[in-house]
Amino acid sequence: MSRGKKRILHFIESEGMYGAERVIINLSQQMQHSENYRPVIGCIVAKANSPSALYDAAQSLGIEAIKIPIGNARLLSDLPAAAKQLKAAKIDLIHSHGYKPSVFGFIIFLLKKIPIIATCHLWFDPSKGPLKMRAMIMLEKFFYRWFPKVIAVSEPIKSILLASNLLPDQVDVVRNGVDIPELTHLTQEIQQLRADLQITDTDFCVLNSARLSRQKAQWTLVKAAAILKQQGQPVRILIVGEGTLLEELRTQIESENIADCVQLLGFRTDVNKLLALCDAFALPSIDEGMPMSLLEAAAAAKPIITTKVGDIGKLIEHNITGLIIPTEDPAALAEAIIQLKSDSSSAQKLAQKAHERMAENYSSQSMSNRYLTIYEKLFSTT
Repeated sequence: MSRGKKRILHFIESEGMYGAERVIINLSQQMQHSENYRPVIGCIVAKANSPSALYDAAQSLGIEAIKIPIGNARLLSDLPAAAKQLKAAKIDLIHSHGYKPSVFGFIIFLLKKIPIIATCHLWFDPSKGPLKMRAMIMLEKFFYRWFPKVIAVSEPIKSILLASNLLPDQVDVVRNGVDIPELTHLTQEIQQLRADLQITDTDFCVLNSARLSRQKAQWTLVKAAAILKQQGQPVRILIVGEGTLLEELRTQIESENIADCVQLLGFRTDVNKLLALCDAFALPSIDEGMPMSLLEAAAAAKPIITTKVGDIGKLIEHNITGLIIPTEDPAALAEAIIQLKSDSSSAQKLAQKAHERMAENYSSQSMSNRYLTIYEKLFSTT
């Protein structure tokens, strides 16, 4: 190589620390130990001084990060400026994460010839959502034809990409990976957190950590809480995250009169402590790849209730590594929560089996090794 390490830009429009953001952080932390590549996290922002939780998280971990101003109303001026910014930053490869950075990144490739690849974390149905989003997804699918590599995080997403006229050698699968934490925690901190959240010793605490969206179906969990309250079950539901479903969930909680047992905690930086605190983790999604929050729950050895969508079935098998429920079925979710609450020994066996499977197949190190191999092949042919 002519100059030092190759600089890989992880390019994303971020609204918080969700699945794709945590993948980027985990991958970047592993890449920092690479002899040949240096990660740079590129956050699309409306203005140069706009806040970005991902940018702040990267900086706090010693990962190089830059803000890239691209406003929707200023695309004709901002995209050329962004292309100049990335060229000046000596970026060797744009690695996009999401439909907007893929479209913007391809235009930057046309302007400055910086190569681009993409990771497809989830495929949204282009017939749904706002018109602008649908238009960007259609452009993304079209532009993908000129990407040397598109990485799917699951086999179902790979199948969708191949059905979108991509060639088999263009598409690879790289499973998401998480760090495996020490399963010992500061008891005093967790006790204080329980007190702060007013969770009693008799409460069975269920955590959900995900973007508040139709895809994640938190409304199912809220309805399950209403069922459990009617049955007199001492259950507390903690929902972590922000998103388009926030106001609807607030209204639902109020109408169900369950504000005493369901809390919307918003964006949190202490999800690891909330995982240590909770008795179970629930993710009743209707659409997924391989969700990071589920991997993190398995890494923390928590009993899991989820749905068999996307690649979830490769980690969670019913009554082996967790409990599988039908999608959009609050009664089944409530029943599964009672099952875990009633038999803590079986619940812990499920959690331990999920932890072992996660550690074997979904570590940050194995994810990083796969990406580094892809980078190596790409640079060897250019």
